[in-house]
Amino acid sequence: MKKIKIEEKDKWMKFIMNEARYELFDDCNGGLCVDAGCNIGDFAMNHGDRFDKYVCYDVLEENVNDCIKNTKNLGVEIEVHKLAVWSESDTSINVMAYEPWDTKDLQHFGNSGNIGCIEHTGIKGEGWKPENVIDLTRTISIDSIIEKYGTINLLKVDVECSEYEFLLGKDLSKVNYIVGECHIMFPEKQKELIDWISNTHEFVGVLENGSLGPFKLKGL
Repeated sequence: MKKIKIEEKDKWMKFIMNEARYELFDDCNGGLCVDAGCNIGDFAMNHGDRFDKYVCYDVLEENVNDCIKNTKNLGVEIEVHKLAVWSESDTSINVMAYEPWDTKDLQHFGNSGNIGCIEHTGIKGEGWKPENVIDLTRTISIDSIIEKYGTINLLKVDVECSEYEFLLGKDLSKVNYIVGECHIMFPEKQKELIDWISNTHEFVGVLENGSLGPFKLKGL
């Protein structure tokens, strides 16, 4: 397996803290926030005590450790788990570093923010490739998360194409709000996922390319 590490940590924190400012509904506060793809804890750091509890998931060990360190003094309950969100729980899947099309350097700036579990090679040779596996991780499904924690007030998802495995065909009626990214490498799946979520949730706002939501549970 190959190895990567986070360099220029202060620069990365400044960048990702700005990127993590997802649009949220004004009445989306309190309760449980599930942060799938938590990176270094930027979403929780940005929103603090807006929610009563955060349950965070990431697949990179260094991200998990930094997330724990960065969020320990926020004054709210936070759990951080090294697990991949997936269609089923308790399986093992590969974790791959992203290879840029130009430099081919896995040790590029922001590499901790685009770790993936879905194999994909773009037209210029960029992507997540089996030769760039950096780890093996266990999985957890949305069903298992809801079974353990109950109703999710906000589900934030940024998991480098694993959102399709994680959410498609799943019962989302126990999730009040959904926001995040819907990666455009698979345009047919992007439409399928948005249509699926729209069965139970309403979209309010302007749909931007690559965005997922914000969605609000119908009747809420």
